[in-house]
Amino acid sequence: MFKNTLFLKIILVFTLPALGMLYFSTVLVYEKIGTLSEVDNIEHNIKYITATEKLVDSIQKERTYSVLYANKKEFINKLKNQRLDTNNIYENYLTTVSSLKKVDGHLIVNIKKVQQSFYELSFLREQVLNYDIKSLDILYKYSSINNMLLNTITSMKPIKMATEFNNKTSYLNNILSVKENFTIQNDIISILLLGNTFTEEIKKELIENNLKQYINIKQFLLKAEIVEIDEFNKVTNFSTENRILEIKNNLENILNSNELSLTTWLNLSNEKIDSLQKTYDYIKVEILKITKEIEEDAYLAQLLSLSFLFVSFVTLISLLFVLKNIIFNEQKSFLKVKKQKEIYQLLNKTNKFLLKTEDEKELFDKISKLISANSNMSFAFISLVTNTKEIKLIAEECPLKLILLEKLKEEKLRESIISESITLNKNIIINSFKEKNISVLSDVSDEYNIHSAAAFPIRKFDNIVAVLVLYSNEEEFFDDEIEILFDKMINDMSHSLEKIDYERTRLEQENNLRIASYAFESNEPMIITDKNIRIINTNQAFCNVMGYTKDYIIGKKPSIFKSSHQDQKFYSKLWEVLSKEGSWSGEIFNTKKNIKQIPLRSTITAIKDNKGNITHYLGQYIDISEQKSKVRALEYQATHDNLTGLPNRLLLLDRIERAISKIVRHKTVGGLIFIDLDNFKEVNDTLGHDIGDMLLRMVADKIKETVRKEDTIARIGGDEFIVLTDHIGKNKEEAIKNMTHLSNKIKLALNSIIEIDGHKNISTPSIGVTIFDDDTVSIKEIIKQADTAMYTAKRLGKNSIEFFDKNA
Repeated sequence: MFKNTLFLKIILVFTLPALGMLYFSTVLVYEKIGTLSEVDNIEHNIKYITATEKLVDSIQKERTYSVLYANKKEFINKLKNQRLDTNNIYENYLTTVSSLKKVDGHLIVNIKKVQQSFYELSFLREQVLNYDIKSLDILYKYSSINNMLLNTITSMKPIKMATEFNNKTSYLNNILSVKENFTIQNDIISILLLGNTFTEEIKKELIENNLKQYINIKQFLLKAEIVEIDEFNKVTNFSTENRILEIKNNLENILNSNELSLTTWLNLSNEKIDSLQKTYDYIKVEILKITKEIEEDAYLAQLLSLSFLFVSFVTLISLLFVLKNIIFNEQKSFLKVKKQKEIYQLLNKTNKFLLKTEDEKELFDKISKLISANSNMSFAFISLVTNTKEIKLIAEECPLKLILLEKLKEEKLRESIISESITLNKNIIINSFKEKNISVLSDVSDEYNIHSAAAFPIRKFDNIVAVLVLYSNEEEFFDDEIEILFDKMINDMSHSLEKIDYERTRLEQENNLRIASYAFESNEPMIITDKNIRIINTNQAFCNVMGYTKDYIIGKKPSIFKSSHQDQKFYSKLWEVLSKEGSWSGEIFNTKKNIKQIPLRSTITAIKDNKGNITHYLGQYIDISEQKSKVRALEYQATHDNLTGLPNRLLLLDRIERAISKIVRHKTVGGLIFIDLDNFKEVNDTLGHDIGDMLLRMVADKIKETVRKEDTIARIGGDEFIVLTDHIGKNKEEAIKNMTHLSNKIKLALNSIIEIDGHKNISTPSIGVTIFDDDTVSIKEIIKQADTAMYTAKRLGKNSIEFFDKNA
């Protein structure tokens, strides 16, 4: 009791003078903190003004190129590049905004308007590209975005105790406004120079624009310092200014006389814009100097006041802490040792179990039960990492497990301590549940005596396979020492899991090799190589397929069978998949001893030892030559006419599509000839279908002899043939001339068929021709055009040639 009273008197003696010092120093610190807060606001404003100015400048350039492109297509590349620059600068703008810690509410509203306008910008850009919007409308819409951005600068609150900074920011904005209004004026005059009408609306816009420039320049000159005005005059080229003024004052006459070119005007405008930019840069540097001075003064003042506060504070609490720390540390050390002892005992129990277990599920189940039995734990469970959305928890059955499962389903696993531990690949510690919504169990923490939590990722071969989650009935239970102890437990669990996997893999490999030994001498071709890809064994089935003897193959590398059918990229991909996944399956083309290529369906498997190291490779093969031949035969039948062997309609359509692509790419002309045999029905009816079939084959042969090798001949119906040419001329006139020549050759060739198997040939060709030089006409329409021309030939007396006339 005596000691406590003496302790109290000593505290009072030291406290009374220290309290006065503490109060005075606290007031000073509070004041300096306010000053530093204003410094932060200044830095935020500078960051925002810089990001906004860059964005405004980029939009000004994009607006100019958009207006120029709307009148001259040659500006398309500059427009596209500038759009990419604007997108990048806008992303930087958003990054800057998000990095600002303090943003005024009014400024936030304006920034949101800017974001909305950028969302709508994509629609405006589409309209510009498609010429769906007038030049002035482009100008107005882009200008509205810049007005929003400049308004965000003017809407920033002034900085307390920084009058000079506020003043400079004000006339800095005047310069930005002058630049914006002049670039609008530049774009309007550019529109007029490109041939647009000088309307009253444009005249009014130019007058208002000049007025805005005059007002902002005047405000700048009134508020700016002498050195800044001197810099403005220094960078301003007054001959350029006078020329621009002369053009504006005599714009209508200049436009009528065509004495001013677009290039000259853009050069003049760029000179003025550069001078305004240099003025802006100079003022910004001056602002940064002021900011640096304010910041240095504020930090120095705060350092002095904090030093004074620190001395006062130390004097006040030093005696209190001496006694309290002794008692507190003694108690804390005792509890800490007790807590660590209990965890050590838990580690001993788990280690004994880990040495015995050979089953992963049993391991997880036992560990969760052992930890839950600890007096410091409210609940413990292990969550398995799965490839599905299913949540798998291993824990003792209790109400808290059911609650947790429901919570995880409702709030989704990705929002829990489990997902955080998996995502960050580290331990997650929650020292206290006093904070609201810190865990999915926050609302039941008091009921179930939960005050702290921890999640430890459990790894197997460096991959997270589960997460151990612990809930303690003590706050800040998981300190550094306890975390280290549990990390040791997790490491022991990882070693045990890997040991279980190694043993399982070893048994599987032994089983697989045993099965493989039985299967190796089967009828399925197989080879085995060592890890250096040298063949160490092969069965007779493989020797039979490839034509080599076993003695010749052993010791060689499988690359001796490599064919030219598949390139190095194929084999690189094969080994990449084999290395990552341990096996590869697919089709491979090998070369037999007789140099013939043989297609094989192959499966290559890497055989590993119990440490995961590759020791051998097993190759299994199936000869699929017969299957490939059948597929090729079916493909041919599907695309060719059975009687003549010519391509059918299906293959013809594909060839026409390719021909259209080729003529568009090479800017040439293609043609299509539609041939129908006159009197073919009479041939069939009077001489029989065998003679008719013979005639069709003769027609096919005659056409083949007449056309070029690269041309396509197709039979699309009974007596209907089509000839496709994909490069018949460099222009329409040349194409018509060449198609006329080719059509006449075909006609003469078919008319030369005088008799069929001793019978007089009464059939003649009616020929329709069309040409095409772009992809605006569909494939079906091209065939229809030639068909129409053919029917015209028939109506005009048969055995004739007609070109398609789209005006007919």
